[in-house]
Amino acid sequence: MAGYLGRTFVQLIATLVGIVTVVFFLMRAIPGDPALYMLGDFATETAIVALRERLGLDLPVYQQYLLFMERAVTGDLGRSVVTGQPALTEIISALPWSLSLAVGGLSVAVLVGVPLGILSAIKHGTWIDTAIMLVALIGISFPVFWVGLVAILFLSYHGGIFPALGAAVGGGFWIQIHHLILPALVLGLSVAAYIARLTRSAMLEVLGQDYVRVARAMGVPERRINFRFALRNAFIPILAVIGVTFAWALGNAILVEVVFSRPGLGSTILKAILARDYQLVQAGVLVLATGVVLINATLNVLYGVIDPRMRTGE
Repeated sequence: MAGYLGRTFVQLIATLVGIVTVVFFLMRAIPGDPALYMLGDFATETAIVALRERLGLDLPVYQQYLLFMERAVTGDLGRSVVTGQPALTEIISALPWSLSLAVGGLSVAVLVGVPLGILSAIKHGTWIDTAIMLVALIGISFPVFWVGLVAILFLSYHGGIFPALGAAVGGGFWIQIHHLILPALVLGLSVAAYIARLTRSAMLEVLGQDYVRVARAMGVPERRINFRFALRNAFIPILAVIGVTFAWALGNAILVEVVFSRPGLGSTILKAILARDYQLVQAGVLVLATGVVLINATLNVLYGVIDPRMRTGE
């Protein structure tokens, strides 16, 4: 088990370094000068050069990268070039809004997608299976921001059931929940379609095994076969699906935040990209990547606990 945990930890670190490296160089490939953005079009060349020197933008890119990685190890991700505040502090302050939306959306996705996937597998080949997979295909096909706009039009503008925009910052708990429901539903239903399809595939693979056919031949009740044998053995693939879709939900949450004008990492990172705020974008991506990688690493450990056969190399 120690070797399995060690390999998981090494993969976690390597993934984080790779993601941060790619984002670092991609940000610097975007046209535009942060110093010019901050000072305006009428700034003098002397002022621009002085600001670039203060921000370290006058250094070669590889030196900027080495300096950034050296500081990142100590938790110093720099300061926002726009606000002057520590980049990590700004990202952490925006993180709870994105996490609440992602967790709410994933909860909706699991509560809807897993039962529909199981039902579709049990009713394989029937009109129920066809209807569920057709709805899931439609859910995957439509972009989440389009679904959000349609939801705002019918459930907010015409229906008046939910607030259209904002997150009721500073409001009471139930007011914030009321503002969260519609974005979470939009996010959750889009992810539920993906979970339903993969849950169905995992269940069908187990239901096609020889021991399931033997159990049916021995007269074991179908309900026990489906939920005692099939679902239990399909649990690891379903858990993997949920873990992967959390990253998808968190990514889509950024788009949903923009559509519903909610605070969070989405609006923060979008503004930072437009302002060429390298430090803020890098901090945001690093926090997002760390969260996703930690969740996937936790799931890998759970796989090894649930099924020791997955601890390869021991």
